[in-house]
Amino acid sequence: MLHDIAPAEYHVEYTPRPAKPDDFLMVYRKNEIYLRDDGEPTLPLVGDFAIDTGKLQYLFSISGRDFFLLDEELPENEQYHYQNTRALRQVQPLWMAFAGVTGYHLSVWYGRTRFCGACGKPMQHKADERAMVCPECGNIRYPDMSVAIIVGVRNGEKILLTRYRGRGFRDYALIAGFCEIGESLEATVRREVMEEAGVKIKNIQYYDNQPWGYSQSLLVGFFADLDGDDTITLDENELSEAVWVERAEVQDRSQDISMTAKMMDAFRRGLM
Repeated sequence: MLHDIAPAEYHVEYTPRPAKPDDFLMVYRKNEIYLRDDGEPTLPLVGDFAIDTGKLQYLFSISGRDFFLLDEELPENEQYHYQNTRALRQVQPLWMAFAGVTGYHLSVWYGRTRFCGACGKPMQHKADERAMVCPECGNIRYPDMSVAIIVGVRNGEKILLTRYRGRGFRDYALIAGFCEIGESLEATVRREVMEEAGVKIKNIQYYDNQPWGYSQSLLVGFFADLDGDDTITLDENELSEAVWVERAEVQDRSQDISMTAKMMDAFRRGLM
């Protein structure tokens, strides 16, 4: 999965320091990331550009390499250009893809935390931790991370696969959704399956979890068994399709970095 970057080591501790020329530079434009393309896309370096390093925000480090965010656009040319953040799924090594997606998560949060939600005044970076603080009222905001579930619903030798409605992603996926206030993870699993497919489930079993910066969330995966009637009632606002698929017919997505793909592959191979 995306965060399985061993032997590389991710260090999220907030230890800001001056940027060096060989540090990595993270620049985002909406859902796009600025990449260097020398045949294969890679992250640019601070030293590739004449930048006032005082404008750079320290993010994190991976195996001794630091990553910095620049909150302004850089010009495109034949070597450097913006690509949809989904291009990071093809970036190698995996730790670089993970860094790009995690940097995107933080970039979105910084962009949404420019002003205080309590009094409306401009926020400032807190010096001793990764947080934004309002100098007017003292309000402190830490990075947002929503909790979401993914569930593989089994029906004997079949699994429930879905396609999202109105999204660029067209491959099959699993039932998924965000936890609501006051819900347990298991309650969210039951609700989402009922809302999106109209079926009941039992034997809810935890599988794994994954940070997923694309949606600024922590994904928690489960498997469950169909309980009763397998007639699907599709939520057409969320999904364009929901079908029971035989184990042997599940698409091989073993090279994908997402937990959805890992769960589908585990079912396909008879591991779950």
